[in-house]
Amino acid sequence: MRTDLTVVGIARRRFLAAMSSTLPAFIFPCPMGAAQDTSGFPEGYDAVQAAPGSHKVIFENTLVRVLEVTVPPPGKTEPMHHHRWPSFFLDWNTGGRTPHVLYHRPDGSAREEPGVNRPVHPGKWSVQWMKPEPMHAIEVVDAPERMTNEPPLIRVEIKCGS
Repeated sequence: MRTDLTVVGIARRRFLAAMSSTLPAFIFPCPMGAAQDTSGFPEGYDAVQAAPGSHKVIFENTLVRVLEVTVPPPGKTEPMHHHRWPSFFLDWNTGGRTPHVLYHRPDGSAREEPGVNRPVHPGKWSVQWMKPEPMHAIEVVDAPERMTNEPPLIRVEIKCGS
């Protein structure tokens, strides 16, 4: 039987492995000398400014900004906002049902992501790379009960072109 320290050690090694696979993003996150198109990223709508209830800065320097991201409760929609830098999400994934989510766009349209059932497991780090996201708002239509007890997501934004 594994002790708590062994489980923590395994989780740490998995986290470090996930981080090492994203190291190139820290070194060369954007094409050298490339200016970022800012047309989808209006002033005043940065996630931290426009949606502070779901985006909180927990670390920032000249290279990265780390956000604690919480998913709104079912039936709520976070304010319209954007993420102008490429980033990656870190999530301690234990499987189970995913939330049913609507991604609202400024033109009034929405992209639906129905919840899906995934096998439940003890947990593992999940890392998802994200390109800059223009204006959007997330509405949770339905979420499993376990989500209320889960830690927030961590979004690491790679500052480029700033």
